[in-house]
Amino acid sequence: MNTTSQALLQSFIDGPLLIGDLPEAPTFPHQQLALPLNSPELNTKQKLGHLCEDAFALLIASTTKYELLEQNLQLQKDVHTTVGELDFLLREQASGQLIHLELATKFYLSVESEDDLKLPGPDPRDNFFNKLEHLRGHQLVLPTKFPSALPEVYRKEPIQTQQLMYGCLFDHVTSQQPASAPFINPLCRRGRWLGIEECEAHFPPHTQFQRIPKYLWPASLSELKEEDLEPWTPQCAVDRCIMVRIIHEPMPYFITPSNWPIRYSKQDARNHSMNRSRDC
Repeated sequence: MNTTSQALLQSFIDGPLLIGDLPEAPTFPHQQLALPLNSPELNTKQKLGHLCEDAFALLIASTTKYELLEQNLQLQKDVHTTVGELDFLLREQASGQLIHLELATKFYLSVESEDDLKLPGPDPRDNFFNKLEHLRGHQLVLPTKFPSALPEVYRKEPIQTQQLMYGCLFDHVTSQQPASAPFINPLCRRGRWLGIEECEAHFPPHTQFQRIPKYLWPASLSELKEEDLEPWTPQCAVDRCIMVRIIHEPMPYFITPSNWPIRYSKQDARNHSMNRSRDC
């Protein structure tokens, strides 16, 4: 197994969760899983959500505790109407219990103001509070809200819903205390963030940075020791949030474009990139 696949798979076993139990669904006992002896190389060129689902499916397929019945199961009220999708449908082998499992890997940056706390993602169209509302109000209740949309073979069995949300919460480098929000795991992964224009004032001149590719965002820094990460400097252009590792620091950093979280237009991003060195 290559080091990238191993780092991703291990993160789903050992990684702390971003949120804990919810009233609608407890967390799935992910620490019961183990690395497969052999596994195919993961496709790191796909979207991060799909990559994480593929990695988690490998862990489920390699255990004797669960049987993977369905992945990305679409629920349809009729031939024209899809009401939602179940990430996974599993069977616990010891009890025979059907388990609907929702999986997510998310990264949120704490933006504080006098009035409230905002937790946007690297793409500001995503944010923690909207994701939590959608998870609780729609994704986790699909089997109970639309039982007739399930494949007929599963309709007569009780289904238990569980969830796993991995990820990392990033506080601004000037924050005095870690941000918190409903259901956030107090032991979740933590990082720091700052704007590209703040780097020169915040970091010593000879700070060594390494850019973490998006497919490795879920992995902890300790799992990246053997990864050959590319160097990065604050003189490089950034037209989107990037995650970096700083040598000898225990947590990752997000570096944001200068006008984040206001979303760039394509022309704004192009103009911003032209104003900075491309020798990165």
